[in-house]
Amino acid sequence: MQRVIGVEISHKNTPIEIREQLALNKTQISEAIKELKKHYQEVFILSTCNRLSLYAYGDNYQKLQQYIESFGDYGQYLNVFPDSKIAVQNLFSTAAGLESQAIGEHQIVGQIRDSFDLSRNERTIGPVLDELIREAIHLGKRVRLETDIGKHSASLATVGFELIKKHDLKLEDSTILLVGTGNMANLVNTILDRSPVKSLYVASHNLERAKEMAIEWGGKAEHVSALHHLIGKVDIVIGGTQGEVNLLSEKNLEDSKCTRAQFGRNAEKTKLLIDFGLPRNFNPGLKEVKNLFLYDLDDIKRMTYEGLLKRYDEIPEVKKIVEEEVEKYIQWLYQRKTSPVIEAYWNKMLLAKEDELKWLLPKLGKISPEQKKLIERFAHRLIRKLSKNPLEEVQKFAQNLHHQDNPINTVKKVFDLDDVELFVPKRRIIIGTRGSKLALTQTHQVIEQLRQIEPNNEYLTKVIRTHGDEGNIQVTGAFTSAIQVALFEGEIDIAIHSYKDLPTEPSQHTRIAAVSPREDIRDVIISRNGEKLNELKEGAVVGTGSLRREIQLKALRPDLHVKFIQGNVDGRIKQMKSGKFDAIVLAAAGLNRLGMIETADEILSSKQMLPAVSQGALALEIRNSDTENLSLLEEFNDEDTDLATSAERTFLKELGGGCNSPIAAYAQIENESIKIRGLYASANGEIAQIDGIEGHKKIANQLAAQLARTLSQKVLDQSRASREL
Repeated sequence: MQRVIGVEISHKNTPIEIREQLALNKTQISEAIKELKKHYQEVFILSTCNRLSLYAYGDNYQKLQQYIESFGDYGQYLNVFPDSKIAVQNLFSTAAGLESQAIGEHQIVGQIRDSFDLSRNERTIGPVLDELIREAIHLGKRVRLETDIGKHSASLATVGFELIKKHDLKLEDSTILLVGTGNMANLVNTILDRSPVKSLYVASHNLERAKEMAIEWGGKAEHVSALHHLIGKVDIVIGGTQGEVNLLSEKNLEDSKCTRAQFGRNAEKTKLLIDFGLPRNFNPGLKEVKNLFLYDLDDIKRMTYEGLLKRYDEIPEVKKIVEEEVEKYIQWLYQRKTSPVIEAYWNKMLLAKEDELKWLLPKLGKISPEQKKLIERFAHRLIRKLSKNPLEEVQKFAQNLHHQDNPINTVKKVFDLDDVELFVPKRRIIIGTRGSKLALTQTHQVIEQLRQIEPNNEYLTKVIRTHGDEGNIQVTGAFTSAIQVALFEGEIDIAIHSYKDLPTEPSQHTRIAAVSPREDIRDVIISRNGEKLNELKEGAVVGTGSLRREIQLKALRPDLHVKFIQGNVDGRIKQMKSGKFDAIVLAAAGLNRLGMIETADEILSSKQMLPAVSQGALALEIRNSDTENLSLLEEFNDEDTDLATSAERTFLKELGGGCNSPIAAYAQIENESIKIRGLYASANGEIAQIDGIEGHKKIANQLAAQLARTLSQKVLDQSRASREL
């Protein structure tokens, strides 16, 4: 089924050194959209210093993803928009300034317009994306007219000015070198509007353009090849060109004899470098040079946070406008799907009108041109009036194309339009999930598998915020209960959970209809210096949010200092890299689904680290009364994983289920047999027991319950013995 789809890498979760490798110039964008047009009806690419976004109108996003991956193994940074509503929501939020580094900045609207013009020139835009991008541009203007999202200063121009003030540089006594003439105009205008400068140099690959701007600002123009002559004369250097400038880019500054590399080290007074370029114009190693202060886009992102707080009050109102415009576009998209029927019906009406006029006009004898025109106008008004209600009703049917007995088919028969081909989805299925990158990624993967089973359905994703997303992880079902409520109330048709997050007590109104094939159940070590577990220094700090993992880590390395860590995968890795932890422990399953398994420095075996109950499996939940989706999901269900995770959850339930005691279990099925290993520990983790059991898989749950009772008794006996001592 054709839909609007997209993929994106953005500043939100991608470091600048990755983004600069994906910063496409106009020539690269032109080549990319022409190549992608071979696979999609329509293609659009938006490339800015903060994002690379690819949108298309087609039946899947795989070719877009493959294009990003052609640059390198960047799957861990990729955000996927697999259906129309999610893709449209992202583009509209981008146009509104909600996805920008500087919330509410207005430059993004111009960037979207420029990319739109480029795609139109290359003829990769059709009616669907044409309407989408025009509406995005309209939305960008609307939110800035109707809200104050762009009125509180947070632009790059203002940030640059504030940096100059921060370092006590007086503009009237400073010489500025500007590298690049494109997006730097706003910055320079802001600076010059606020204060005169001692002198200004403008350097560009395009000397004529540099001269034009130098004349406008009262400065001097130079070609970028002459930068090394200027560098010692200036106090402030502002870089903002996408072209290669090789400015201070020597890899080894200490050994370099180049004047350009030495100037900062030998400077007696402060020099300020502001790098707005992507790729970066200046060597990041210059941050270590005395008296030289270098700021790149990521530094600026951190600095602008406080200034952006003023704009946050406007975000709820902007989101309302975005939601309104998203719904309008989605409605238009559905109506467009019925346009072949509407067009065919209207053409029949026009033909009927012409036929009747051909019959009528000769019988009227001699009439004036004005009378003829009046009769023709009357005939046209008549067919418009007669067709008005039928056409409006057909447009309403467009919102329910997924209905099994869709009225649109009746319309086709009534008006003799059976030859009009129109894709009518068998059903529309709304799938609920959390909004984390991992949750969305695994949901999209499930949806693609469901499309393989039943391609005639329309699958939509609905993001639901849970208690766990709000930081409240202590409540039962922290990551699942809100999704289950949405399922029961009919907001969604299928809920997708990480099975390990589901409480063991079943819901009265819903049921687990399928379990996905199991991913890798193991845990992994990711360390700051690429070390394995046994290579970590003595007393190393290891982060985990699980007492289960802590107990087993201490069994392997008693010297380790285990600290609590919370957050998504990217967030935990970032905390480690910042120096808070020497290593962290994560599940291999999540890393695999995110395409990040290569970040693991060691994969621990299940003998070293027993996994959480149901780790690596996804549970698909439906309402008890939903027989249609039950039938669909029966084909998706992996029987071995279903049986194994059921045994593990029986083990968990027998030991108290939602209690705070650390519990782990792993069941393996081999032919007709099942082997179960389990871990049970006291609430404080000081007493822990591991044991196993095996038998025929037909009695898997009985075996799991027996193992649970055995371990519970062992922990109890050990606890008593400890007290007696």
